[in-house]
Amino acid sequence: MIFIKDLMVSSIISISDQSSAEAAAKLMCDKNISSLLVKEGNEYVGIITKTDLVKKLIAEGRDPKNTSVDALMSKPLISRDGNLQRSEINEFMLKKKIKHLAVTEGKNVVGVLTLKDMVGS
Repeated sequence: MIFIKDLMVSSIISISDQSSAEAAAKLMCDKNISSLLVKEGNEYVGIITKTDLVKKLIAEGRDPKNTSVDALMSKPLISRDGNLQRSEINEFMLKKKIKHLAVTEGKNVVGVLTLKDMVGS
């Protein structure tokens, strides 16, 4: 059995919900990642992905300097326990049409799982 906690990326990179879309895009490029978890204070409230930036920012002609992450992010944050099996989560992600999933241990977010992580293993 393969558990998603063994496939996830455990270094969580996040951004404030009040940060600009430009800051989010720069951070994703600098870290070579496709998503950021979004925090409101100390709580994870959503996720912003490269797809969000393309569909909700660029395609709609919004200004990246004056558009907040909060206006673009997907919310609420979808998460699942790290002890679930890859096959179960694969089906879940396909059903929900998502490519990024927060992984939890108890009530704490401990990592991020992408479809790429699932395919690469």
